[in-house]
Amino acid sequence: MIALFLALVAQGDPADLSARAIREDDKDKRAALVAQLKKFDVAAVEKALRSPSRGPSPFEAGRILERSAKSDLDGEEFTYAIQVPASYDPAKAWPLLITLHGAGGNGPDWIRTWARTAGSTHVLLAPTTPRHTWAARQGHAYVLTALRETGDALNIDPDRVYLDGMSMGAGGAFRLAEHVPDHWAAIGPRCNVPDIRQKKDKTFVTMLADNYRMVPVYWVLGAKDEKIPIEWGRAAKVELEAAKGELIYREFPEGGHEWSLERDEAVLDWYDRHTRSPYPNEILWKSYEKIFARAFWVEVTKRTEPPALIMVHLDQKGAESERRTELRPPARVKATRKGNAIEMSTEEVRELRVYLDDAMLDLDKPVTITVNGRKLHDGTVKRSMDVLIDDAHQRRDRSMLFSAFVDVKVK
Repeated sequence: MIALFLALVAQGDPADLSARAIREDDKDKRAALVAQLKKFDVAAVEKALRSPSRGPSPFEAGRILERSAKSDLDGEEFTYAIQVPASYDPAKAWPLLITLHGAGGNGPDWIRTWARTAGSTHVLLAPTTPRHTWAARQGHAYVLTALRETGDALNIDPDRVYLDGMSMGAGGAFRLAEHVPDHWAAIGPRCNVPDIRQKKDKTFVTMLADNYRMVPVYWVLGAKDEKIPIEWGRAAKVELEAAKGELIYREFPEGGHEWSLERDEAVLDWYDRHTRSPYPNEILWKSYEKIFARAFWVEVTKRTEPPALIMVHLDQKGAESERRTELRPPARVKATRKGNAIEMSTEEVRELRVYLDDAMLDLDKPVTITVNGRKLHDGTVKRSMDVLIDDAHQRRDRSMLFSAFVDVKVK
């Protein structure tokens, strides 16, 4: 079977082979495609991967459509609503606005929230989660699967993907920014808060405030919200400000639990002034969970093992949705890059993987990696077709590609 597959792909070109390779879930077939790609230079294949889909839209433009999909997490079926602008032109890259409904809502109804204001200028996407909250892993997977499928089908600009939501949807936007901060150009949650918890002394802690250093936030709250106590928002605001990321905090003194507190035009204008930096010079990131181990070009592959804390996550009706393991204190990484020199400081980290590409430094020259004052790598790093394709297959982000990595042991 594999021999026949190899024969079929033998005459391919870099663009065709690489596009097929990153979409191929069968490991043996993907390996066969990579074997064919190794006839070409890594740089040529990477250039092909960065080229967007320029075919016609498979979706009828100008209409709200509902699509069925299977979650990348475990194959669970779900749906998402999508609207492609009537003027969609595959020759240019389009911004994508993902918006998340509140409890009891659905994507086809909620997508209309943005259709009037942004429907002619942005591709709109609104997944539906009938049971899980957006904070659950399955909720995350609905969003990320819909994002992947949309990016495969349309010429979406990966550096202009915006995320927001209302109520439970706003909570989901915050959680996705905390756990996978490298996906978003900016977020605009309304009427909810980041992951904030009350300590024994009755003060509050925003669990992953540091991660907002890398994600611009336009945050809208009503001081008289009957569902989200304004004290939570004010406490989290202080910690997000301390993280020194970009934050616009809009608190409406007479506002309640309602989307219409802020003008959509103001938020949309703010979105359009933001683009993601796929290879930031600085990363500040932490995680309490092993399942969230990577941000941009840094991955924690092994951390310390303090006693585990099992957290029960509830669904929209208050029943158990999932159990997740938190490890405290969190793994924390601060990384800076200047030329071919990378300096990092870590907490609770034992091993790291540092992803590299010519888009961020010069792989023809030695790369130095210093962690906690110790130089752990100093030398050239070879580009790899396997790394390029495997990482592109996993992430499906044509703007953030990596053709090499270095593994380092911190302790």
